[in-house]
Amino acid sequence: MITGRNYQNVFDHVLNRVKPSNAEIKEDWEFIGNIVHRLDKLTPKDISVEVAGSIAKGTSLRGDRDFDVFLLFSKSYSVMELMTDGLKYAKQVVKAVKADKSEIAYAEHPYLRAWVKGKEIDIVPSYKIADISERVTAVDRSPLHTRYVNSVLNKEQKDEVRLLKQFLKGAGVYGAEGKIQGFSGYLCELLIISHSSFIDLLESASKWKGTPVFDIEKNRDPKTLVGKFQGPAMIVVDPVDENRNVAAAVSKTSLSVLIHSAREFLRSPSVRYFFPPEKKVSKKWIEKQLKQRDSLITGVEIDKPQIVEDILWPQLYKFADKIGHRAKEHGFSLFDNDIAEKNGKMLVMFEFEIYRLPKMKKVIGPPLWFKEDVEEFIKKHKVIEPIWFDHDRILSLSKRKFEKVEELLKDVKARSKEYGVPPDIKKKISKAKVLSLANIKKRYLEFLFNYLQKRNL
Repeated sequence: MITGRNYQNVFDHVLNRVKPSNAEIKEDWEFIGNIVHRLDKLTPKDISVEVAGSIAKGTSLRGDRDFDVFLLFSKSYSVMELMTDGLKYAKQVVKAVKADKSEIAYAEHPYLRAWVKGKEIDIVPSYKIADISERVTAVDRSPLHTRYVNSVLNKEQKDEVRLLKQFLKGAGVYGAEGKIQGFSGYLCELLIISHSSFIDLLESASKWKGTPVFDIEKNRDPKTLVGKFQGPAMIVVDPVDENRNVAAAVSKTSLSVLIHSAREFLRSPSVRYFFPPEKKVSKKWIEKQLKQRDSLITGVEIDKPQIVEDILWPQLYKFADKIGHRAKEHGFSLFDNDIAEKNGKMLVMFEFEIYRLPKMKKVIGPPLWFKEDVEEFIKKHKVIEPIWFDHDRILSLSKRKFEKVEELLKDVKARSKEYGVPPDIKKKISKAKVLSLANIKKRYLEFLFNYLQKRNL
């Protein structure tokens, strides 16, 4: 384990900023206790109420707490009864405490999310189970997570979890939601359990290669687990469910960010890794960057679909990937893309290295010895004498479908089905706008600044 005054000074400073005070913790428990008490009075005796999430595990950050309340139904209820009764009880309590607003959210089945006195709370119906073999729905395991963490994580390690959470926040990879594809709170807790401390985790992470694998309870062979959970960037087996990878949401990009951030912090410990200084947007700097790049920045702006974020963001990423692949098929070259959300709009922004092409393009035909294929090629492309050859292949000249990449984007808008645009994006694409760089600067200046900062010349 690495120790040292520099590290400890940083950790003490960070914990002083992110660890809730005893008064704040008391206030949180009084708040959630009131919700639990009302649900207990309202629900039948065969439905118990349990608090889960970071509040229950003692790993919450100041100003960022998970208020998760589970209505634990007995197996005598059908799944449909669990959903309808669970939402009914949740709505009644939310109404009684005069919530600011509430909405139906979705995991495997619907649950209620509400905002009460500025605090966000999820009330989730699930089945009461003793172990994972009794699981009926995916959310049934969540209370087991709380019990497991509380059984193995000591008081000092809860602060280590807080350090890890804030470190990942500073790096921009905290959260398993589709938008971030990073590290969940439960994954943070498991990583501290498996490494004992935050600094030991950083030491380990700085040396990770390939697919990091952690199996806390059974310590099985990593190669076996890589074969079992095919394709993830990282594997952390759920101690309460050996068939689940808690790190499934972590993208290779997010994993790379953690590895690099760990190396940098160990080399030069600083509070800035936890709380990166905000940079002031500079129009002058943006213009200088754009002039140096000589690329084309454009984007597709749509009205934000009213769906769950974890469904929306993967569709946006998929849409961006499809555009990139189609652009490449037509001879353009995509440098990178990024996605912004602002004022009820979603912008999928693209930066192209090659964005203008000549009217003509070379079409490479089959080798000459495939006689029937050559004849078909001549007929299809209206090839006339003298025939053009390159070594043993027949060639033709054809007119491009798109000379400008903006034409491709407009075609996607007009023929979204043919391009395989994801369903909820497709519903909005007909009214989409293809934005010029000038409009992006006007509407999304801060987003453009942050994009260029990460990819600056």
